[in-house]
Amino acid sequence: MAPPLALARAVPIWAWALAAALAWGGFQKARATYATRAAAQAEQTAAIEAATAEAERQARAAEQAWAESARRAADAYTTNLAQQRAAADRARTELERLRDVLAAGAAAGAASRPAGTASSADGAGALRAVVGECSAALAEVAADADAAHARVRALQDYLRATRAGP
Repeated sequence: MAPPLALARAVPIWAWALAAALAWGGFQKARATYATRAAAQAEQTAAIEAATAEAERQARAAEQAWAESARRAADAYTTNLAQQRAAADRARTELERLRDVLAAGAAAGAASRPAGTASSADGAGALRAVVGECSAALAEVAADADAAHARVRALQDYLRATRAGP
């Protein structure tokens, strides 16, 4: 017989059984440790994924709120601009009405004077021209001021909407 087999026969069977049981227990302990570490790693990964998903949901909600605020500011600007244009149209209509009244007054004054008299002894024609020019200039200034006011208000609304946040 070979010497290693002789040595194996010299060791009692109960020693072999004890060695096998100890090896099996060590193997089971190693598997349990590995499974515990894998479970802890899975829990950590799940917690990180849940936190990431929540952060993404909150970021989407904040982005949607800011987009909604910007849209409301743009809508308010459009509405305000339409109101300013309507006011400018009303001012132009009033200016045209004033010019018509001035022209009618000039025509009525010319018809009541004899043909040979001066066009306007009291300067009413010149006053009508000055009032017409002033009203036209005032309408232009008012339109420019309304446009500037609308732009400033739109910018202020946008800043309020975007700085407020969700």
